[in-house]
Amino acid sequence: MLIVYQSLESTGTKADTAGTALSGNSFKKRTQANAHKMYPMDANRVVTYPHPVFDRTLGKELEEDRTITFADDTESKALSNRFKNTQDRKEFLTFLAGVIDTIKKSTMNRARARAGVGVRPPEIIVLGEIHGSDLQGETIAGYEVIHGVDPTGDARHRFTVLKNTYSIIDPLDIKIHHHAPSASGTNKDENAVCMMLELMGWLMAFVHTPNSICGDRDAAANYIKNNILRTTGGSELDLLVGDTNQPSDDFVKSYMKNKFGGQDWTTSIHEGLQEVVGFGGHRTFSLSGTNSGFDTHFDIACTRHTAAVIQKGQVVGCDPDDKDWNPVFAFHGLTDKFTRLQGKAYAYSDHNGIIIEVLRRKDRLAFNRMKNAPQVQAFKQQRAERRLSRALMIMPTETPLLGKRSFHSDDAFGDEHRSTDELSSGTPLGSPMKKLKS
Repeated sequence: MLIVYQSLESTGTKADTAGTALSGNSFKKRTQANAHKMYPMDANRVVTYPHPVFDRTLGKELEEDRTITFADDTESKALSNRFKNTQDRKEFLTFLAGVIDTIKKSTMNRARARAGVGVRPPEIIVLGEIHGSDLQGETIAGYEVIHGVDPTGDARHRFTVLKNTYSIIDPLDIKIHHHAPSASGTNKDENAVCMMLELMGWLMAFVHTPNSICGDRDAAANYIKNNILRTTGGSELDLLVGDTNQPSDDFVKSYMKNKFGGQDWTTSIHEGLQEVVGFGGHRTFSLSGTNSGFDTHFDIACTRHTAAVIQKGQVVGCDPDDKDWNPVFAFHGLTDKFTRLQGKAYAYSDHNGIIIEVLRRKDRLAFNRMKNAPQVQAFKQQRAERRLSRALMIMPTETPLLGKRSFHSDDAFGDEHRSTDELSSGTPLGSPMKKLKS
């Protein structure tokens, strides 16, 4: 299962809901002004980027050069101000569709099943700084808004959960933990609420650590602790991901150490760098930071379990040939934060998103005990019908790849790396990440 967390950039107002993300603030304008630090551009802010095109004659994917003009910070501000005055819902939905399109392109480029084939969009997207209450049930660019939280009304700490409408996710593999309101009524201390999801059995906290506590190890740890207690009643956590506002690269890792069920925590940062997908969703390069200055890693993933950090198509920081190496998560890098609007490239945030893949379920035996539940049987029937429908659409000239598992969005319910025998036995067949070395 592929998951992306992407923080947007709200105004911090309590008056609006979703619209604050398009209105934006000074940080988003700064990102627009600093685009030249990320992309080589000429005096007219024109960027040439490679775009993948499938050549039917040659039967392979090629690259062709395309160009895009990046808007400047003045144009970015004008776009935000116009929206503040009109609050045009159609314009806002177009903006969100562009955000999701960039996230999809970034993920499909970063998280290929194996070199050159098997591109996959994310199953779940969590957006920070946007509340989906007025978008509930809306489908945007192939993603349905399934949940949103707005604990105190401050737009900077809202969350929205979207699910890919083309992916059939096992009903046992997604659980939303609803929060209890903060007694203090504020979002700016360790009682702040984050988004708690349980995906494939792993408990995940999607965070926007308040600025007032992000540099205080004890307060930041208490913020996580209070969220876990308030939403689940427990004390353990499997994955922390989001806008941590950390002052240094290893800050979150240091205050998570020996807490929440883990000893050492692994982050998505390797040697001070994370990889990002460039404009157009094809070229990959490294960044020293995810914020608007491209120099500080505010946005990270952090886990107490074994994780594969992927850079340049390789696993880094560990030995994937070790027979005992069995990662839970793969950190695939970052999304871009620019998208095409009105014919130009605009920043939709001052943050890059984090791409995470869940490689296996937390408790296979528990899942097997529950899998005969009525809702799971209904899921299996729906999946069988979708697979049959897809098979009937295959052209007669196409020959299936024998002995290979293909990756289709309809199958993306969490067992992408397991064979039929493994699904029935619950026994791992070996490291799913070895294929990334090819």
